[in-house]
Amino acid sequence: MTADADGKSASGEKRTSTTFDFEHKVFSIEGGYFALSSDKSHAVFYVPLGTTFGAVPLPTLRTTFDIATESHDDYLLSIVDASLKFVKIIRPGESIPPELLDGSASWQVTEENRALARNRVLIQLSSWVLGHEIVVSDAAQIEQILDDPGTKERIEEAYIQLTEKLGLPPERQGDIRTRLNSFAHELAYIEALRDRFSAVRSIADRTERLRNTYRLDRTFSSEIMQMQKLFRTPMGEFQTIFDQVDAQSGEVLALMRNLEKQIGFTRKMRDELHTRFMDWEELLDKWTDVTIERSNANEQLIKTTYRFLAQRYLKTNVWKRD
Repeated sequence: MTADADGKSASGEKRTSTTFDFEHKVFSIEGGYFALSSDKSHAVFYVPLGTTFGAVPLPTLRTTFDIATESHDDYLLSIVDASLKFVKIIRPGESIPPELLDGSASWQVTEENRALARNRVLIQLSSWVLGHEIVVSDAAQIEQILDDPGTKERIEEAYIQLTEKLGLPPERQGDIRTRLNSFAHELAYIEALRDRFSAVRSIADRTERLRNTYRLDRTFSSEIMQMQKLFRTPMGEFQTIFDQVDAQSGEVLALMRNLEKQIGFTRKMRDELHTRFMDWEELLDKWTDVTIERSNANEQLIKTTYRFLAQRYLKTNVWKRD
């Protein structure tokens, strides 16, 4: 979805916004913000009530404060619903997430992610010239391939051949480089999310080490085993999405001929992964710098992790056998 917030103002005139510039006074309450409900099922407007907050569902907000259908505020409320896929909190006056405006991401990637994405594209170019394209995502393997003296020569040859294959004159070779760089820019976000996947996988790995630590405690060891079974579903779901992205971007010539379509697909998968990983952020923080040892803190963390997984994946995975 890429659209400006377009609705009628109080005067009946059409307005287009890139911010949550609400008109009704209720949205000017100091400290008010939008977020998902406690059960993550719907968007609500939180308003301060002394030392606590009241949670007003959006339909109630529309009715209670007479927000007219198809008005500017009504349309912005629909944008709030969509925006909470990409950000956890929205305050009136803040910018609408760029995912909904121009398709770009509302979050940042590191230079390491950008370099890895660029290098992945370069390796695809090199392997395409050889006639057997490969998709490599492992950073160490990528570095090893790029260290090959012949790789750079094959990359330069690939630019020449791609220009010819696409029916462009030699002086347009720069366009090929620009287009590949634009795709590498999008791929950098996938690489950043692959880092998050590694962090999730790290939790699964450390639970195995904790199970060994608690191997003489049959009750706790059994609970960890059940949690490990639950891990299979999210790990499989994440891996499937990454595999789809890798498969779609694995043919250089097809990529260049359908660049806009491929960028659109990559962004769609980026947003899907980002939305899923947002749900894991608090748990990932809890597992940061965990020491593998018997402790009350680790036992509570295991229970927290089990509840997190059970609430989301118990129905589909609890009876799965080895």
